[in-house]
Amino acid sequence: MPEGGTQESWLRKKALKGQAMRYGAPVPQHILNRIGTGMTVIGPMGFGSYFLVVADVCRHTWENKIPLGPGLGSATGSVVACAARITGLCPSLLERGHCSKAREA
Repeated sequence: MPEGGTQESWLRKKALKGQAMRYGAPVPQHILNRIGTGMTVIGPMGFGSYFLVVADVCRHTWENKIPLGPGLGSATGSVVACAARITGLCPSLLERGHCSKAREA
């Protein structure tokens, strides 16, 4: 992680870069809103480091052509997970992502 940042700021930066690659720049406002909503759940719950580690593992598998499943769970359905390339399913194409404070299990 670069100096002077937090796990959450690095994840947000990674998510914005990933969505810019997917949608082009500027990233549509509704996507920026969804990233912001996801980060309001991920950050306070302390999951920023988890997302960053999983994103690195996924990047390694894709770069080395290692098969990887689609992922399961509420975090997989978030725009942030899609933007960080943890999953290829982008919930911005769905009505609503699944990253929610109510799903603390």
